[in-house]
Amino acid sequence: MKIYRFPKSRSLKVLWTLEELGIDYSSISVDLLAENPLTRSPHPFGKVPYLVDGDISISETLAICIYLCEKTEGNLLYPTNIETKASVNTWLSFAATELESSIWGLLKQLVFVPEEKRNADLVLYFTSEANKAISQLSIDENLQWIACNEFTLADIFIAQMLQWAKACGITLPSPADAYLDKTLKRASYYRAVEKNDAP
Repeated sequence: MKIYRFPKSRSLKVLWTLEELGIDYSSISVDLLAENPLTRSPHPFGKVPYLVDGDISISETLAICIYLCEKTEGNLLYPTNIETKASVNTWLSFAATELESSIWGLLKQLVFVPEEKRNADLVLYFTSEANKAISQLSIDENLQWIACNEFTLADIFIAQMLQWAKACGITLPSPADAYLDKTLKRASYYRAVEKNDAP
């Protein structure tokens, strides 16, 4: 199994999932921003993450992560119980729509657009939308994690979005900040970061 990746990108979610599941894999760093890359992703548009597992190739982060969970029997990252899965799917949808749409827009302005070319109105808009989405992040104190009492894919996806928000200078509410701190203390997260950011 091969994962094509790029540092500090969505590919971290895939490597984090793999580390949680204990699946053997090789990861390949892609020259994503180079004009003439030495290493390209097999994705038709050169995107990452991209999974190649034998004859199976998958793009899109969530699709890859669900495939990995469904391939691995007995794991708790993507529950089979319909009620619990509904909760996990709700948070995955929230992460991919409400959170990522605004936070990714803000991150692009602050990181990938040169300062002299940034659109101040867009920065204000995305900051406002990101804060609005984060304010909807209800942390249930009766649960160990975001969707249930087990660590799931929802935690991986929500955690990276909150990380990106903090990288953009957004101050998280105390419950969200404490939740993020807890997720980032997992050994699987450290292993994933080390591998994702490696040359």
